[in-house]
Amino acid sequence: MSNATLDANKALVLAHCEAVTNRLDLDAIRSHLTPDFFDHASGKMMSTDEVIAYSIMLHEAFANLSVVAECLVAERDIVAGRFIWRGIHRAPWRGIPRTGKHVEFRGMTFWRIREGKICERWAEMDFAELERQLTA
Repeated sequence: MSNATLDANKALVLAHCEAVTNRLDLDAIRSHLTPDFFDHASGKMMSTDEVIAYSIMLHEAFANLSVVAECLVAERDIVAGRFIWRGIHRAPWRGIPRTGKHVEFRGMTFWRIREGKICERWAEMDFAELERQLTA
């Protein structure tokens, strides 16, 4: 795979993170995913509408939600990244009532790219740390 393709794959992932988390850009989210997108974290194929609904839920729970890539690596059709999410807990999340706390948590995500779109995602988020911050 050429360096230009690997760079394009990384740019797609960064644009997707920007659309899902930093800007909540629904049209961009729709343009990034294949119709058969499979999310391994949820264990199912997800439509773009389901991905959008999840993103909206996160934005409702956390004000000023943002993500920053600490590291991004591309090889073959996979892009892997280590990320930091930040936000302000403003609505119930996973049964935890609103706290108003500023939170920061990390995670690692892998995406498979097919024909310039994201077709699979594996995500490991440190939700235990997030819950610790919310309940401390």
